[in-house]
Amino acid sequence: MWIKLGQEYLNLDQIIRIRFSKAFRAGQEEWAAELETLINGEVHTFTRYRGAEAIALYAALAPGDTGGPTTSSATVLDPRATHHG
Repeated sequence: MWIKLGQEYLNLDQIIRIRFSKAFRAGQEEWAAELETLINGEVHTFTRYRGAEAIALYAALAPGDTGGPTTSSATVLDPRATHHG
């Protein structure tokens, strides 16, 4: 499944773990998401999303859950909906 976060697209099929946490930036509390993937058999944290992008990612993965981040503008892309040719 593909998702658009900000100006980039993320293939969730390549992600093995996403950790959501509250973080502080410039004295303000915000949500953060760390994404992990396998590269040559080793786990690597390769992207960290903050603020609105972390909230959008959470909403896309847990649409009915109200226990985590709120206010989302996520766009979830279904690879079956793309047309080639």
